[in-house]
Amino acid sequence: MKVFLRLLLMGLGLVFGALALEVGLRCRTAYDNYRVQRADEQKLSGKVMAGQIVKFNSNRKLVYDLRPNLEVEFMGVPVRTNAEGFRDADHPLVTPAGQRRVIFLGDSNLFGWGVPYESCYERVAARQLPKWDCLNMGRPGYNAAQEVECFRVYGLKYKPDVVVVNFISNDTQLPNYIQRSPVDLSASFLVDWLVGRLSRDTLLPPPPPPGHVSGPYKQEDDPARVPDQYKDLVGWEAVQRSYQELAQLGRENHFRIVLLAFPMRDEIGLKYAREAGFEVCDFQPTLDQMMKERGLSELRNSELVLSPQDAHPGPAVHQACGDFLAGWFQKNFP
Repeated sequence: MKVFLRLLLMGLGLVFGALALEVGLRCRTAYDNYRVQRADEQKLSGKVMAGQIVKFNSNRKLVYDLRPNLEVEFMGVPVRTNAEGFRDADHPLVTPAGQRRVIFLGDSNLFGWGVPYESCYERVAARQLPKWDCLNMGRPGYNAAQEVECFRVYGLKYKPDVVVVNFISNDTQLPNYIQRSPVDLSASFLVDWLVGRLSRDTLLPPPPPPGHVSGPYKQEDDPARVPDQYKDLVGWEAVQRSYQELAQLGRENHFRIVLLAFPMRDEIGLKYAREAGFEVCDFQPTLDQMMKERGLSELRNSELVLSPQDAHPGPAVHQACGDFLAGWFQKNFP
């Protein structure tokens, strides 16, 4: 009898513990959603974190935008966004006379994470391409599917002559800031968390402790392990499908498409880009030469990235890519 009571108490403890964790995860989701929604209602100034500069988008494929008309300090540098929430100036719908138009699609690398605006590779290239009107539609955290949807929603109306897609290997992964309702009873938040179906980052994570060194980290990129509503945005099939969609838009609207490998090449991404008919602008050989000249064996944790805690490319890599990209455009689009 005593053994039975002990087992019963243990079972009840596990049940109530699981319920407490379930409620806790739902409360955290509600609080994270609330913080993003409140940030969207408040005028920002001074230093901000990533969760403060995003706003939810009802478009399931976009998930979120950057807030428009920002003027803040983010990642240690001034950041301004235009009326559509891009780190760029506003552009007229009609391409200026005597110019051609190129739209850049990408994530934090194109956005210029931790890099002054004029040092971003897109701006470095733009200064050397006076006959091109360059639009930067990079948004931190976007994957390939989001980038193509971003172009469909925001970029297509600008009628570009060329679209450049900045591809990196994490473009297969689960979007940041996925929106889940805390009262959604269709699935258990606890089970999803245990099997990796919930984002493991809070919207406004605390800064890393002093001396923290980042290690290898892989976000979720298996469609079988993400919430149902986001399955088609994740994995290599999503990349392949998105590139085919962009290629079809290119044929219908008469623009050329270029895949830019920055900062490093990914062979699978190149494969799907070539299958879709994209032209390829490969920065990898230039990066390899930079590293060789500096005696570096890897980019991560080197002088060429922002810091040991942040492997985003630093200003020197952006400068080299901008110079390389401008030369490539001058050669391939005379």
